[in-house]
Amino acid sequence: MRNRLMNIGVACFVGALVGGGCSSRACTLIGCFDQFSASVRRADGTFPAGNHRVEVLADGVSLSCTFTFPSDPTGSAAYVYAPCPSGLMVSVSPELACADVRSDSAVTRTCDPVPGRFMESISLSGTPGQVHAWQYLDDAAILDAAAAPSYQNYQPNGPECGPGCRQAAVAWTLN
Repeated sequence: MRNRLMNIGVACFVGALVGGGCSSRACTLIGCFDQFSASVRRADGTFPAGNHRVEVLADGVSLSCTFTFPSDPTGSAAYVYAPCPSGLMVSVSPELACADVRSDSAVTRTCDPVPGRFMESISLSGTPGQVHAWQYLDDAAILDAAAAPSYQNYQPNGPECGPGCRQAAVAWTLN
């Protein structure tokens, strides 16, 4: 291995001398998958307590799941990951306030939950062309939203490295 690295270094040095230069790039292994996602919240940031049902119609395919918020009636569990069928993910988590702290050699990001403020995430695997979502709280409608998503190419490891995927995101407001 050491000889191989030495040979690469010599080849780069020689290439630089003759004007060819040398470039090497190490690719990271960050995963990527096609996805539609909607961030859902109330205008005031609160999230209604009770039994929730989320129904999604994506390109003619119906998916549905239910959950209770908060998952712990004492209020100590503010995270909910709803048991949904494959391809649909629904979660509720506290809204986070983040700040970057810079030093001479690094940037550190710290995030803390904002008391009483929550965000719901509804995600679908793939790239559906039409998405319609409904949400019910104790059988009362609190969301009726639709989108014709516009997907963007995303390459988390850089343009020369795979994998790449297509993602779209929208923001919806609960009643």
